[in-house]
Formats: sequence, C-alpha cells, structure tokens
Amino acid sequence: MSGSTGVELRHLRAFVAVAEERSFTRAAARLALTQPALSRTVASLERLVGLELVLRNTRTVRLTPAGTRLLPYAHRALAVVEEAVGAAADRPAVLRVGFTWGSTAEYTGPIVRAFEQDHPGVSVEIRRYDDTVAGLADGRTHVGFLPGPPDDPRLGTLVLAEEPRVVALPADHPLAVRDAVRLHELQTETIVINVVSGTTSLELWEAPDRPAATMRVRNVDEWMEAIAAGRGVGTTPASTGRLYTHPSIRYVRIEDAPDVPITLAWMRTAQHPLVADFVAVAGRTRPRRQPE
Repeated sequence: MSGSTGVELRHLRAFVAVAEERSFTRAAARLALTQPALSRTVASLERLVGLELVLRNTRTVRLTPAGTRLLPYAHRALAVVEEAVGAAADRPAVLRVGFTWGSTAEYTGPIVRAFEQDHPGVSVEIRRYDDTVAGLADGRTHVGFLPGPPDDPRLGTLVLAEEPRVVALPADHPLAVRDAVRLHELQTETIVINVVSGTTSLELWEAPDRPAATMRVRNVDEWMEAIAAGRGVGTTPASTGRLYTHPSIRYVRIEDAPDVPITLAWMRTAQHPLVADFVAVAGRTRPRRQPE
C-alpha cells in the first residue's frame, strides 16, 4: 500500500515499533527483522517524508518533533488497515470506546448498553486513556467520552450533559463545611491541575482573582492524593464527587463557575463504520436534564 508520497505500511510499522520500543534492537526483534533492515526502512521513510523522524545515538533513541507529529497518524493508518482487512474477512466488528477518567462514567454505561442492544453482533471494548482525547488521536479508540470540550478541530462532538463544577478540598479545610463557595475564595489556594486529562486551568479565574500557585499532576489518582494530603485544592465536574469518594476529601459546589460539558467525540476522517450509529444512539440516550 502506498500513496502519492510512496510511504508503505512497512515504513509505518517500522517507525511505530521504534517509537514505542525506543530501541532499534528491541524494535527489530518485535518485527522479526534484522537491525540493519529496520534502520534502512526507517531511513527510507525519512527520505520519503523529507524530514528526520528519529534521533539515534549509541545510548538513546527518541523522536524528533516531526516524528512526534507523525506518530498518532501512523497509529491511525495501521489501525484503519487492520480494521478494513477484518471487515473483508467478515470477522466480528469491534468498536473501541475510550474515556479519560471516571467523571464520564455515568454517561458511558447507559449509552454503551443501548448501542449493544441495537448491535448485538458488535464487540464493544471500553478503555481508559490518560490523554486529552481518550485515545482518539492515534486510533486506539473510535469514540471517546471527554470531560470538557476538546480543543482539536479534527474531532466531531456531541454534548451529552452540562455538569456543575465543584471544588475538591481536604476534609479539614475551613471551606469544607460550606454548601457552596465562589471562585475568588480560592485565589489564595494552591490549585492541583491534572495537566493530561483534567478540566481546569487558571483561565477559569478572572485575572484579579487568579491563584498564584499550582501543582501539576498527570492523572486523577495523583490529583486526589495531592488534595487528600493537603497540598492544594482542585476543581472538577460534580460527577467526580459522586464517583470518586475519599475519606480525606470533601466536594463543595462552586456557585459562579461555568458548567463543564460532558462530550462524546470522534475523528471526522477515517471513521469506523459504526461511529455514526453510536453517535445516534448517544443522541437519543443522553440525559434530558442536568443531573442533580
């Protein structure tokens, strides 16, 4: 298979293996190739693309910026071809549904169940990925449930619900006994921000009330433990408080914060054939009013 660039599947498989293994030796063993053959294939891809994709020396292998940009597209191209071959061979269809963390769980289950009732011959795999688009960008998933609107023009979206925003506080925090707080009351706090798949940035606050201190974490588990340990506070959709309980954390409503849209997203191009059906099911299954 090749396009106008001359890039073939063997080029992409070699590049992906090197990118994932971070080693030509391990990547060659994975693909059952000799290391010189693998190196020639990656070098051929670089010539076809006209850019250096992999930096290698005697100790390390890492992607260049161009290689980093190419990697999710290479994943997607290989996944689409694999799915196409499976369809031609009449293998059972698989739809991979991604989510970033549990704030979307109240919406995922009912929609997946309704889809499975309509499509009993389809295998639905539900997977968590700690990235902003739940595995959509590189083809690991076909549709994704996301807290907040994705900042990616390649994605189609459907808003499933609007979640009120709450602040997660250490249980002994003075504000933890309140029914509600306002954003300006948090300006002296350290804000714990999940930089990979969270819904909070300092742009939530107007400039005069913007907190000065932040703590960066990379997943919801680190986020919760940082708050429970008293290192800061965090803001999140209200469903987080219903799904993630912790004896050392209290959730309090923020009365002047904008709601968080819970979004179903999918790639606009190279769609799985069942994405449109899944979106249609989601449209008729989503809640008709905001959860309390």
